[in-house]
Amino acid sequence: MSHLRVAIGQLPVAVGDIQGNAERIGETMDWAEAHDVDVLVLPELALTGYPVADLVLHREFVAEAEDAADALARRAGATTTVLSTITRVPPRRSWDSVERHVAISAVVINRGERRGVYHKVLLPTYGAFDEGRTMAPGGEPGAIWRIGDIVAGIAICEDLWSGDGPPEAQARGGAQILLAPNASSYHRSKREGREQLASQVAWRNGIPLVYANFVGGQDDIVFDGSSLVVGADGELLYRAPAFIEHRAFVDVPLPPHRPVTGPLRTVHTVPVPDRSHAHMPPSAEPLDELVEVWQALQVGTRDFARRNGYEQAVLGLSGGIDAALTAMLAADVFGPGQVLGVAMPGPETQEQELADARAVAASLGIGFAVVPLDPLMASTEDALSAAMGEVERTTPDVLDSGPRAARLRAGILAAVSDAHGHLMLATANKTELSIGAATLRSDSVGGFAPLRDCPKTLLYRLGEHPAVGHGRIPDRVLSKRTTAQQRLGGELPPYAMLDTIVQRYVQYGDGVEDLVARGLDPDVVLDVLHRIDDAELARRQSPPGVTIGARAFGTDRRMPITNDWRTKRRRDSARLDADHPQPTLGPETAEEPDR
Repeated sequence: MSHLRVAIGQLPVAVGDIQGNAERIGETMDWAEAHDVDVLVLPELALTGYPVADLVLHREFVAEAEDAADALARRAGATTTVLSTITRVPPRRSWDSVERHVAISAVVINRGERRGVYHKVLLPTYGAFDEGRTMAPGGEPGAIWRIGDIVAGIAICEDLWSGDGPPEAQARGGAQILLAPNASSYHRSKREGREQLASQVAWRNGIPLVYANFVGGQDDIVFDGSSLVVGADGELLYRAPAFIEHRAFVDVPLPPHRPVTGPLRTVHTVPVPDRSHAHMPPSAEPLDELVEVWQALQVGTRDFARRNGYEQAVLGLSGGIDAALTAMLAADVFGPGQVLGVAMPGPETQEQELADARAVAASLGIGFAVVPLDPLMASTEDALSAAMGEVERTTPDVLDSGPRAARLRAGILAAVSDAHGHLMLATANKTELSIGAATLRSDSVGGFAPLRDCPKTLLYRLGEHPAVGHGRIPDRVLSKRTTAQQRLGGELPPYAMLDTIVQRYVQYGDGVEDLVARGLDPDVVLDVLHRIDDAELARRQSPPGVTIGARAFGTDRRMPITNDWRTKRRRDSARLDADHPQPTLGPETAEEPDR
């Protein structure tokens, strides 16, 4: 059986750093050459970073990317490199806008030249990915490449997902192996789904698949790497480690030659060496579920901070789990000595809360400061009373101690951030952002919100996991099951039930009847759904954060702020008459795996 020596360059994502990316790619090409690699596969848009979004609308950006690709082609040796970048393409339709004259491409380079280019055919327009708005689709899904005496197909990320797309056309045309640059973002359970997809594509077409993925954080997206090689029988041959830059080469066994009927381009005619002792490195083991989530949070926060020039962090430190876990994450990312926790006790603060905040800081080894709010609140009350005049009687919340304390806390943290260049971390979690319990001008304020996609029940599981974090959160904080009732008023269900409702409604689109059919109380369901809808404006004002679920707030879920459908539902939602038992739900139910 013949083998093709294929290398995977699992490189970090660096959007816009074309020259830095080119240097990293060039070093990987040299490494592949030194190991007698036949083909090097790099992630999708390895040269420009991903997603490029509207950077492709700048002609200078496109020109720089094309010049860098030409320079890498001149550097290429005997190893064929599948280099993904953006390229200009002629308009395919008369009504295409000027912006859509750029394609996501795989440029095949070898021995100092470009040997051809494949353009991504299927462009996603869901979640954080909106390629169809600015990119032109490729028009030749069946293109195949002769590399010595081997015939290869190339498919880019979304091209793999249709079930009857480029991989199928290329296999029918004679491809013996599929080379796939990818930019596949992380969410919980994604690795299993990705491996299943790769296995199905390989098995369905009877050819092995090489799947090269990015690693690193880009704004609210995290790429976990976990690149793959799958055999023609669908069995996993190699898995790269998660969340780290990595490169490896694998001698991939190939099926027999097939009749070539597809559009064929020749890269070179040098025969592939016959390797009787195939090289197969050991695969990385999958990570524990919670360790995987924690590493995603670390990578997303680290890369956002580093690439935006932050080396230190500041956050409001209370005695609750949200602030404690944010502090533990910051200590892991920046180092304990580069994190400042600020306790800001107000009139409503109990003495034990301040003691808990102090204990968290001591346990994690981070800096700690106390700024009492009483003097500031007294002075602002005098100023507001004079300024508001008659308005005070009609808008009492302006002078209410809770909202005023929240505004002051945000101002104090912003002042520290501005003075010392700290990244201000918001401590809000997904559950409370969902229902409007994350105070708009306090715990949802900051430059980055690492936990904004983490359900409340998940926070407790992370805090209790022995392999998560280099410090420990005091047991008293972990055993404290705080609620959002004080902020919102009314009766809210336990967090486990609340997380179930939020997940089913936000992620899966379940309605009232769907949720009631699961045994949930109709009054509770209606109340929570109204709160989620009403909190849309506040959520839009919250900072970015790490996405760990299949559907996060933000680009994954784009609801209109002004929305009469929710008003209609509120008006028409007569309470359901059926008597439904209220279930006992634990964290396992609240965190049902992503579909």
